Amino acid sequence: MSEISDARDEEKGLPGRLFPLLATLMAGGILGALGAQPFTMLADGAKASVMLVREQFQERPHILGPLVYEDSGLVSSDKDAMEPGHTLVQGIFADGKQVRLLDAEGQELHRWTADFFAIWPDADEVFPATQVPKSPLHYFIQGMEPLEDGSIILNFGQLGAARLDACSNLVWRSDRPTHHSVTPTMDGNYWIPGVIAPEDTPEKYLPTGMSAADIIALSGDSMSKSYNNSALLVDPQGNVLKEFSVVAAVYEAELDHALYASLTDVPADPVHLNDIEEVTPALAARIDGVEAGDILVSLREMHMLAILDKDDGHLKWHQQGPWVRQHDPDITPDGLIEIFDNRAQMVGRHVTGSRILRFDPATGETTTVNPVGEADRFNSFIVGTHQALPNGNRLIAESIAGRVFEVTPDGAIAWDYRQAYDDEAAALFADARRIPADYFAKEALTCPS
Repeated sequence: MSEISDARDEEKGLPGRLFPLLATLMAGGILGALGAQPFTMLADGAKASVMLVREQFQERPHILGPLVYEDSGLVSSDKDAMEPGHTLVQGIFADGKQVRLLDAEGQELHRWTADFFAIWPDADEVFPATQVPKSPLHYFIQGMEPLEDGSIILNFGQLGAARLDACSNLVWRSDRPTHHSVTPTMDGNYWIPGVIAPEDTPEKYLPTGMSAADIIALSGDSMSKSYNNSALLVDPQGNVLKEFSVVAAVYEAELDHALYASLTDVPADPVHLNDIEEVTPALAARIDGVEAGDILVSLREMHMLAILDKDDGHLKWHQQGPWVRQHDPDITPDGLIEIFDNRAQMVGRHVTGSRILRFDPATGETTTVNPVGEADRFNSFIVGTHQALPNGNRLIAESIAGRVFEVTPDGAIAWDYRQAYDDEAAALFADARRIPADYFAKEALTCPS
């Protein structure tokens, strides 16, 4: 399941005349998935038909989940317990794709509006026709990095990255496909997940018996899948300094079991790179052969964390599980790794929700940081971020539920903010960040009225 997958069955209101066609195409799709001819063509037809139907009848972005919490806005707060500062929330709100700056009372102090069509007015000339969003409902933003001058860098999923000034005007954009996260490096650059096109991928890195054209056909919604994820190092002006293929790194490390499992499950999206972190000296000291400045990557479809060499991108270390479809690995000051474990339920065992894990790569020991008890339980089967705060609390984005909350070490809720998209769906919070109240330079967020 991709992060653009529909959270509901939105075909139930279709005109009756479409049902026989869809039924025929979907039957062929099942046989096509098994490789039977001519049903592989019907499988492609089924995908195209379903996408066309969804686009015509779509009322909200497909990525949104059902409404879990009825309350909107600041639900609760404990100023004595919470970490001082303001909170950045990035995501899909009822009035668009935005990053909002909230104060401790949940009041909006500033807003950055991420309008794809304003940033790419020439989209038809920049992107293949199949990639240009059909409407504002057909793209999303994920990953952000605020700068002290009031500007912000963010990704338009699988489309490109942009830096917007405090007034949401374009500073620069990158037309290279990017997604998921933006991570500053110690020397002032940024690691951002990217995409190498299937046609630019060496044949040996493609699935056996499949061509680049086959991969493109399998991808369907090109915004949600990308076969050959890459790690892009970008300078402050948006220029690409280097790029590593993650598929190539896994392939050359001979992790055949991991490739086989993910290619069998999602052949168009076998790694799903969703975060990059720069290895610190403390983490490097815990793993033989790893150096500070290497990159820690999160590969969702393989349930894998891996470390790639900073110079040539080869894989130096990896660990699969015990997390499932994880997001947002962060490195602690003492060199441990903390992970948002989505714990999507893939088997019959009862799963009570997501969790934050702490992992020691030197010993393999794993402990659960959150939830501590019933009060701080949360669940986001896709997306999800967390931030360890200076006072010992943790800020957690329960992304698919449209909730951001701060929890103390003993599990008490110190701050809880929620948003509905409409009366059926929750807003989606792709990322959340607590920053000092004086993070931005004085008057940096002032815009003409």
